[in-house]
Amino acid sequence: MSRFSKPLIVLALAILPFFLFLGTTDSVRVNGELVSDNRFNLGGLVMAVIGLGMVFGMLRPSAPRDGLRKALAALAGLLCLVQVANSVDIIRIDPLDWIMPDRNLPELQYSGLADNDYIYLTVKTPDTYRRALTREKGDMVGEARIHQAYVDLCHGGRYRVDLTRATQIPDYFDAAEQTAIEERATTMLGATEIECTLSRSNRLMGAGSDQLNRSMDLYDRLEAEYLALAN
Repeated sequence: MSRFSKPLIVLALAILPFFLFLGTTDSVRVNGELVSDNRFNLGGLVMAVIGLGMVFGMLRPSAPRDGLRKALAALAGLLCLVQVANSVDIIRIDPLDWIMPDRNLPELQYSGLADNDYIYLTVKTPDTYRRALTREKGDMVGEARIHQAYVDLCHGGRYRVDLTRATQIPDYFDAAEQTAIEERATTMLGATEIECTLSRSNRLMGAGSDQLNRSMDLYDRLEAEYLALAN
């Protein structure tokens, strides 16, 4: 038997459970949204513990003094420790995440406005339009900044909305309106906790993205009404 056979077996015991799940899962959904997903890979835990036992045997003082073999065994032991943490769900490592990182995100549902979708104003004057546009643009910029901050932190910058379009400030806004937009957006971002969780990802990357995309289309219709009235 090759002197590297045992370290390679330990490496296999540490790596195989990343692709082979032999355990239990426990998920909780609220209003159809997945808010908790716990896993316990019993098979992975058993294999990792067996691997650690083999590593201890190879690293004991009475074992043959083969530096390269011991180094490979130590590396395999570290991977077994990682596998223990992964199997009991202290950490979660899924190699498929490296290939298809967003495969578990909810699909976007929004595809466009209906003909009768508008932001309705009871009084249609230039001033009421400008107030509505200022409010809507402030909300839009705030939501876009929240989306950007969260996706940068938790999803590698893979945005699901057009941030440039959402944050662009039309030149018809005066200085006071631009200040109001900035203050509204800053307040929204400051009041939002940016922390990676499953429920936040499902909301911000799913329904939240749909809502922001819809808001941009609604804003365009409101803006078109205002420009037609102003001209």
